[in-house]
Parts: sequence; structure tokens; C-alpha cells
Amino acid sequence: MDNRLRTRCSSFLHNSKVFLICICVFIGLAVPAWAKNIVPTHAPTVLTVSVSSASVCAGTKTDLTASGCPANGSVRWSTTQTGTTITVVPVQTTTYTAICEVTSTTATSTTGIITVVGTATGTVQVYTPIILSPTSLSTLCNGSKDGQVAINAIGGTGLLQYQFEGQGFQTKNTTFGNLVAGTYTVAVKDALGCTVQATVDVKQPPALVAVITPIASKCTGGTDGALIAVASGGVGDYRYFLDYGTPQLTGTFINLKSNTTYIVAITDKNSCIFSQPVPIGSPTGFDIKVATKPTRCAGSADGSVTIAAAGGVGAYQYQLGTGAFQTGAQFTGLAANSYEVIVKDGNGCQGKQTVVVGQPAKLQLTTAAVPVNCFGPTSGSITVTPTGGTGTVQYQLATSKTPQSSNVFMGLTVGEYTIIGTDANVCTSLVSVTIVKAEPLKVQAVSTAATCCVCPTGAVKLTTTGGTGTGRQYQVIGQPYQENSQINGLRPNTYRFRVTDEVGCTDSIAAVVTDGMALTLSTGKIKDATCSGGKDGEATVQIAGGTKPFVYYWATERQDTLKPLSATQTTLSEGTYTVSVVDSNRCSTTTVFVSIKAQFPAPFKPTITQTGSSTLVVDQAAGIQWYVRTSSSPGHPVTNATGSTLVPFESGQYYAIVTNATGCSSPPSDAINFILTALAEPFSVLSVRVLPNPVIDRLRVEIEQVERSALTFQLLDASGRAVRQYELPAFTGKKQAEWALSGVATGSYLLKVNAESRQSLIRVLVE
Repeated sequence: MDNRLRTRCSSFLHNSKVFLICICVFIGLAVPAWAKNIVPTHAPTVLTVSVSSASVCAGTKTDLTASGCPANGSVRWSTTQTGTTITVVPVQTTTYTAICEVTSTTATSTTGIITVVGTATGTVQVYTPIILSPTSLSTLCNGSKDGQVAINAIGGTGLLQYQFEGQGFQTKNTTFGNLVAGTYTVAVKDALGCTVQATVDVKQPPALVAVITPIASKCTGGTDGALIAVASGGVGDYRYFLDYGTPQLTGTFINLKSNTTYIVAITDKNSCIFSQPVPIGSPTGFDIKVATKPTRCAGSADGSVTIAAAGGVGAYQYQLGTGAFQTGAQFTGLAANSYEVIVKDGNGCQGKQTVVVGQPAKLQLTTAAVPVNCFGPTSGSITVTPTGGTGTVQYQLATSKTPQSSNVFMGLTVGEYTIIGTDANVCTSLVSVTIVKAEPLKVQAVSTAATCCVCPTGAVKLTTTGGTGTGRQYQVIGQPYQENSQINGLRPNTYRFRVTDEVGCTDSIAAVVTDGMALTLSTGKIKDATCSGGKDGEATVQIAGGTKPFVYYWATERQDTLKPLSATQTTLSEGTYTVSVVDSNRCSTTTVFVSIKAQFPAPFKPTITQTGSSTLVVDQAAGIQWYVRTSSSPGHPVTNATGSTLVPFESGQYYAIVTNATGCSSPPSDAINFILTALAEPFSVLSVRVLPNPVIDRLRVEIEQVERSALTFQLLDASGRAVRQYELPAFTGKKQAEWALSGVATGSYLLKVNAESRQSLIRVLVE
């Protein structure tokens, strides 16, 4: 048989008719006529299968795609899936087959003929699967946290890692404990990242519980109570505890105290524990109410107790103190005391209560006697104050038969009196009191000085002797009374005080509040002025008392106030100064007078005159100093000008001061206003110029004159002394001359030029 036909027959085995035709061909038989029209005419096609992931973890999805099937064909897979692309989830290595089929019809049949035109396979390699079999241990107790999960796994590739409840993967720990009952998720991952996941249950035993029945005691406070506990749940083998004492196998506990809560605890085989508080009850306790009636008077025995009881069981009996029980609930004829009341019911249970039978406070009288005082021999009185007793008290003197409601007895003379008090229950009390004659009220005063002349910080402490009672009222006369015996807030002054006792007797006294910080001023160190008219005197005053800071006022004889306003003054001239002081509180003191004298007399005021046109002469012979004052500067000494004469070398006001051997200087002389002549005379007379000026080492002059004459030159210092002299023979017209100035000190000089009756002065500066 042709190989191509064999292939086609093999492909069409699924169709019975095609199969028959193929058999016929195969064995060399003639094909039936009815079959000649259905022989497929489709040529085979090349079908290929591609796999998206050829190697996967077990249970991982991958896609297979068949390519090459004609457009009118369809793809059927060995998995029964259809379509060109399928998704598979293999758990082991598997080969998948894709079959391309084409359906066609013939002219003689409408039945479709399915023709296989191609097949192909694709293999998915599955890594060694991980087999996960987790196990668990249940918790020992219901609700405890001691369950465990063990992750057991085999297979996979390489080192396995384990994960519990979504936590991070780990390689070592495969057992997880401290778990409560529940379902947990575990996972295992191999070196290829293949992961398998499962859930595992941690179980727990049923809860340990108990049914507990308490049995109340017979009486309140009894010890005959009991309880019965029956446990269930847990894992059996129960043990019973009462207040966590010794365990026992049964849950019955007896001889329990009533009105007490016990803790019942039960453990099972796994030491699981159940506990519950169980109160042991009792019958309703006694409710005992007691009404008492006090005695009428302190010390009488006419009180009573009435009892009203509830609770307990049956009829009551009553007992007071150690007496016998009785059915009556009242006890009478009782003195004030504390009693124990006992009530007993039909079961013999007893209730007790302590009750106090009271009594009124004992009626007591206290008195305050006002002695006979400044208001006359019947000015005594007694005031009675009651304590205790009941209701309103009536009072009477023992010598009187008539009681009174007033507690005051007036118009009493000196003597002893007994007073009787009776209250509303006719309880009585006596008191004796003596009325004496009071000593006359006398007041003494002790003053406390104020802290300054205007400070309200002074005080006067008043004390008294005699008078009536202990209460006193004190006042500065003209001001309100006060209870305090010390009157504060007083400024320095003289005050008059009055004191009044409890009945209105008075006494008065005068007291002086002084200034405790009074200022005192005295003269301190004095230094006289050296010379008459001098201002080098000094003086200091001393202060005591007062409050700093101090302001000192020094006034001259002309009423001028000196500054600074301090205790010491300097630059004082001779004279008398008036000093006063004011402190920070504006307090002042009496003034003191400070006298400054002159130790030495000053020379008389000198007189100066001008001779000629350029020389000044003073009328003194020794201690002379010339001064000059120009418009541009204050007065200053003229250098080396100590002689009785002076030739001025500049315009200004010249005056002289004379100093004697003691160092005292005279007043300045009257000044002479000196105007220096022009630097050059008019050309028609005499013209002299110094070129240059200032000069350094040589004196050069230029002279011009119209009249023939000889010339003399003098270079004068500030004192008028000639330091250089020169001469020129007679000439007319213009001439120049030059002289050396060696040995002449730097400074200001006058060049004096004389030409018979003509003269010229020129100021020369030597540098």
C-alpha cells in the first residue's frame, strides 16, 4: 500500500467510513462505488506546538499554542480541550498532542467528513513536586496558647524553606508553638521557588466547667454552710480546691462561714484550671432598731429602752445586758449608761446591738462679777451663764424667794452671793460669787519711735492697772476706739490717749512719738584756702540718722547754692557757708555754718602802664608773670615774661599777676589793649621786610628809605630782651642785609628797627 494512503488511513481512524475505505485499500480490494465520492482530498499540513513555559513547578499554569492548522480547520487536544491555545496545570511531566481537523461534505452526502490534516506534540517538564504533610498538637486546655504545628515536607529541588501564617520563609524552624486553637496556613518553597501551601487545624479540649450548688448556714454569721461542685469538660481526672487550699477528689465542702465568698477551683489531667467565686448565704439577718429615752436629770435613773426587731425565724425574746430574756420589748428605770441588747429568734440565732441611754448635760452655772467701780457703791453686778440642763433656766439669789428669767443681777454692793439655777426638768445647780471693789483704772504708755520724720511707723503701747474686767478699749483721743492695746501708724508728734474698761471707767495719758532716725548734722574736716581770694579750700559735713540717699545744700554768703549736692565741697574760697541736709524721706535737720579762712594774704592787685609806643611797665618788682589774651584764645602766660617791663610782640590784651613767696597770687591787673604796628612802614618813610618769614638759620632783610640815615636792628624775645643786635651805615634807597642766627632758639620774636626818629616792628618766627 502506498505510504501516503497509510498515513491518511491512520489519521482517519476515528471515522468508520473512512476507516473501511482505508482497510480496503490496505488489503488491495476494490473500493466500493459509494465510497469513491468521500475519499478526502485534503493534503496533510505541518502542525507545530509551542509551550510558554517548558519547565514549571507542579500545579503551575502554562500555555500551549498550536500553529499551522488551516483557517477552515480546528485544533483538538489530547486533554479534550479545543482551540489553538490552551492552558494546562500539570503536576508531573506530561506530553500534550494537538490534532488539526478539517470538516468537509460531498455532492452525495450532507454529512460532514472530518479529516485529520496534521498532528503535533508539546511536552511540559514538571520539577520534582513538593509533598507537604503538616501535623499539629492540640492545646492542653481550652483557650490556652500551647498548641503546635509541625511542617513536614519532602521532594522539591534543593534546600526547602518553610512559612507559617504568611510570615517570612525560614530554613531551620519547622515547628511553631504557643498557638491557640484554630486553622493555620503553612507553605513550603524549594530552591527553584516552587511553593506548595496547605492548612492545618490546631484543636483544643472542651472547656472545663462546673455546676456549683451553695448551701446557706442556719444563722447569720454561722459556720455550718456548705457547697457541692460537679466538674465537666476538660480531659477528666478532676481535683477540687477551696480557696486554693489542699486538693480533694470530691467537690463537697462543709463547715463554711455564712456571708463569706469562697473561691472554688477545679483542675483536670492537663492541669487546666477553672475557678469561680461562690458566696455562702444565710437567713435574713436581724434588723434591730432601738429607741431610748434619756434620764430627766444628770445622775437620775428614769431612762428607758424600747426594741423593735425584724429578720431571723420565729418569735423573738429580748435581753438587756446580763439580765434574763423576756418577751417584752421595753426596759425602764435605767440610769445613763451603755447597754448590750440581745434578740433571739425561734432557731436560737441571736442578734446584738449596743445602745446608750443618755442624760442631759449637768446644769452648771458660771458667773462673771462686775466689781463696785467708779460709778458708785451699788455699781456691782453678776452675770450668770448656764451650760447643760434642759430648756429655759430660771435664776434667783439665795436671799430672795422670787426667781427671775434674766441672768443678770444689778445694783449689788461689795459682798458674797449664792445663785440658784433651775431648768425646765426642775434640775438645779448652785454657784457662789464674791463682788469686790475695783482699783481705779490707770494707764501707762511706752512709745516706739517712727523710722523717719514723716513716716507713720511709730507706735504707742498702752498698759493698764486696776479697772473692771479684762476687756479694754483704746483710742487716740478724737479717733475711734480699738481693742488692740498698741496703736500703730503714728508719725512723730505728741498724742493724747484714752483707755476705757468694761464698765466705762476711763483714764488718759499723753505720749510723744519721736523720730528714731532723726537727722543730726555736724562739721567735719575743714581745709582753709591757701591764699586770700583763692579757691582751694575744702570742707566736709557729717550726718547721723536719716535714710539714704541724702541731698546736701551748701549756700554761699550771696545765697548761691553750690554743686555737687554732696557732703564734701572743694574749690572753696574764704567765707561762711550755710549747710542743710534732706534725706530720701524729705526729712531735714538744723543748719550748720562752715567757715573757710585764708592761710596767707595775697599780694595787692598790680598796675601796669605803657611807656612810649611799645613798652609796658608793672608797678611791682618781684613774682611777676605777664599774660596776653587775644580774640582767638583765652589768656595765657607770655614765655619768659617775668620782668617789670614787657615789649609786646603781638596785638592783644596784656595783664600781669604777682605771686609772693607763700605762693599766693594777686588778682590780675587791669588789661592794656596793645595793637602792634603794621608789618611794613609806608614807602615814603621806612619799609622793612623779612624774607623769608619764618626764618631757619639766617635773617635776611630788605630795607628801603627816602631819607638818609643809619639803622639799628634788635631781635627781642618775649620778655623784651635783645638776643641779637645789628647796624647798617647811613644810606638812601633800597638795601639788603643778612645775618647768621646760630644759637637763637626757635620761637616768636620782634625785630625792632630804628632810623633816628623812625621805627618799625616786625614779628619774626624762628624755626
